[in-house]
Amino acid sequence: MNSATRRVISVTSAITVMMLLIVLISGCSQATQGSAGGTQSKKLSETITVLAEKHPWTTAIQPYIPEFEKQTGIKVNLNILSEQQQRAKSLMTLQAKSPDIDVFMSLKSLEGLAYEKAGFYESLDKYIKDPTLTPADYKINDFMKGPYDGERIEGKLVGIPIIVEGPVIFYRKDLFAEYNIPIPKTLNDLVAAAKTVEQKSNGHVYGIALRGLPPAVCYDFGPFFHNMGLEWLDKNGSLNFDKPGAVTAINTYCTLAAKYGPPGAVNNNFYQDSSLFAQGKVAMELDSSNELASIIDPSNSKVIGKIGVFAIPAGPGGNHPTVLQWGISMSAYSQHKDAAWKFIRWATSPEMQLKLALKGIASPRASTWDNAKFKASLKSTVKKEWAKTLEFILKNGNPEVGPPAVKEAEVRQVIGNNIDQVILGSETPQAAANKIQQQAMEVIK
Repeated sequence: MNSATRRVISVTSAITVMMLLIVLISGCSQATQGSAGGTQSKKLSETITVLAEKHPWTTAIQPYIPEFEKQTGIKVNLNILSEQQQRAKSLMTLQAKSPDIDVFMSLKSLEGLAYEKAGFYESLDKYIKDPTLTPADYKINDFMKGPYDGERIEGKLVGIPIIVEGPVIFYRKDLFAEYNIPIPKTLNDLVAAAKTVEQKSNGHVYGIALRGLPPAVCYDFGPFFHNMGLEWLDKNGSLNFDKPGAVTAINTYCTLAAKYGPPGAVNNNFYQDSSLFAQGKVAMELDSSNELASIIDPSNSKVIGKIGVFAIPAGPGGNHPTVLQWGISMSAYSQHKDAAWKFIRWATSPEMQLKLALKGIASPRASTWDNAKFKASLKSTVKKEWAKTLEFILKNGNPEVGPPAVKEAEVRQVIGNNIDQVILGSETPQAAANKIQQQAMEVIK
């Protein structure tokens, strides 16, 4: 078997494993359809399907979609699923080379390499370079370098960034004041703060909510690992879970979840974390900066006016938060590529990015952060703290959410599974580190 054949088989196997992995953790869900009204255009009956996940960006942009339909005459069929279900559906549809999806949300730090090698993404370079398709007022150079470069895989532009984010700590200012808890400066301080809340509230308020759902653990756990002074991989491409700092990182994270987190933490993702925090059941939430919009929503939150934001504290190896961008991509198998590009261009335009930023969506465009209207929208204390924390993440963040690999989803699952065993008390941090080192390296190889 020649090397080219082996590469094809390797990529195909990676995609297949990713699909099976995601399907196992996915259930059935009903799609949510967006508005389909609009005025006539040259393509009166053209409809595009946009596959999105239940995400703050989706919630923020959905009310504006009728404007796009009216401007272009293009109808948008917006399908919204949970993160795992959305990824499972996109993967299966793309593997089948089906034209059923035109535009889809994609996390390049997770599936980007595998999807690109499989030929799933339509290259957007030709659309960007054609002035008849992308006028100058789109301002492509306005995108910040990190998020924009993050949408380029092996030299090809495969998406446009829609949001930047990183894990932060949302906290209850009123409880911290009542219990005389200072803002944590170290990871040990963070554990102490969570412990104090539980003790002084007599267990009525949990200390912290963080991710325990196995595929999602790396997002929150990464800063604990990096703040021990560790990269996921050493210079030879081997995992660093055999280093002493890895055991400390696992122990710290699992102590927070097991001792000071809510019951069932191993099943929680961002949605559950934010719901618990918004209902006043936890004093801290360690999750995406994107969750600000959810926890200050008057229709859902009981803690409005009591919220503060700070960066995940430093460890012995410094402070290295996770930073990433989500993007929207075009399917290589779309039969409505011009219409799909019009939607992508509209959704990521300077004007729309500003509108979404005013709703709490962190923009990948530099002009948004410099905009006077946006700055004025940050007059509340919580929004100022949010913006300051996010600025720190953008300047100091590590873009690797998990160990980089073609089979990255499977590697993250291995890490999450073993960390969950520690949270459940079935494994020691040392045993988990040993198993991650062995099992994940078998996947990476």
